[in-house]
Amino acid sequence: MLVFFLGVPAILSLIRFKIIEAVGYFIFWLGGFSPHIYEKVTQQEIPEKTKLMLSSSIFLHSILGQFLNFYERIAFWDKYLHFYGSFVITYFFYQILTRRSKYWRQVNPSVFMAFLLGAFSGLLWEIAEFITDKVVPGYHTQKGLDDTMLDLVFDLLGCYVMAKVLYKKKTGHLFWHPSR
Repeated sequence: MLVFFLGVPAILSLIRFKIIEAVGYFIFWLGGFSPHIYEKVTQQEIPEKTKLMLSSSIFLHSILGQFLNFYERIAFWDKYLHFYGSFVITYFFYQILTRRSKYWRQVNPSVFMAFLLGAFSGLLWEIAEFITDKVVPGYHTQKGLDDTMLDLVFDLLGCYVMAKVLYKKKTGHLFWHPSR
């Protein structure tokens, strides 16, 4: 249900003839459907709470952050979303790596792989922001090196915290030890 709300900014931007903005919001809207598309392509079910977490991350960014301007109104909004987004994407990768599908099998180091894929997603996000700033006139999503590096730090923190939660859930231990 939350996914359908992601279309509101795209439609309102079209009505206001802000085409580039509308395209961006449309991409986020499509991103909200990506877990459902993934399920169809891989024939692998994703838990509803995981889909809700992914949709909420996009909602927090697209509608609250961009459309309602929380990035400018709330000083720590960007860092919070980098942490939460990486937390969620790490959980998503863990879910798909530990469930059977026609592409994936049970993976022993699934927590570590989910951490790596979550961190890589944060890196790709920063690259996308960089490209957007260079290609789209008037966009300044990156506020300099300090902003970008802090975004990456919070991405890694989000991935790390989720990996710890998953490792604890999977093994009963918080830390890895060679004797286990």
